[in-house]
Amino acid sequence: MRSDFIAAVFWLVAGVLISIWAATYSLGSLFHPGPGFVPLILGILLIFFSLILLGKSKKPDAGSSAHIDLSSGRWKKVAYTVLILIAAALVVERIGYLLTLFIMVALLMRGVEPQSWRATLLTAFFSALGIYLVFDLLLKQPLPRGFLRI
Repeated sequence: MRSDFIAAVFWLVAGVLISIWAATYSLGSLFHPGPGFVPLILGILLIFFSLILLGKSKKPDAGSSAHIDLSSGRWKKVAYTVLILIAAALVVERIGYLLTLFIMVALLMRGVEPQSWRATLLTAFFSALGIYLVFDLLLKQPLPRGFLRI
């Protein structure tokens, strides 16, 4: 099976499940959307784009088999990224969103595709600053502050 075909089927199933889940909530209207409105739209978009991808991908040949190279270092990077995301989800309430984001971006930049310390720290800082400016100041949406209250 080609990776496009596998990805298309995965996102098609995800879109269907998200759409079913969203339909259990009130949809509201276009000008007064309910809690299920945006997830339903996103689920429908997932279905739409996965069908396009499915149409562009060729069906797998009967004689060919999918070959996944598990010895590749790419799997280590994927596992590292997933572990960092899980760890961030577990500590975000305790240490705060901005500090969690800063540490997560820094660890990902150094661990997945190593960057210079200067680029890592600047990117992590400006990522956290951008999130703070948009969500906290502009949209007035409270972010978890953590024990440092930042």
